Amino acid sequence: MGNVRPLDTKCWISFIEYHGFTESGRSKGSHHIWVKRNSPRSIPVWKNKKQIPIQHLKTGCFTIGCTLSELFDWVDANC
Repeated sequence: MGNVRPLDTKCWISFIEYHGFTESGRSKGSHHIWVKRNSPRSIPVWKNKKQIPIQHLKTGCFTIGCTLSELFDWVDANC
């Protein structure tokens, strides 16, 4: 079925930082907003959760411009 597992929040934050996103300082409740210059979308992250659900990873990868397999390859090599 493929690699569809939740991901640790620390690894997800490392991945989006690797792609040039920075924490904007604004937050909406429990979500911290990550932005990238010249990117039309931001990525919200639940910092108080241990893991990020797969659907949030898919949406974040779409925003970054990568696939889930690229994400998990990067995680296997760096986290």
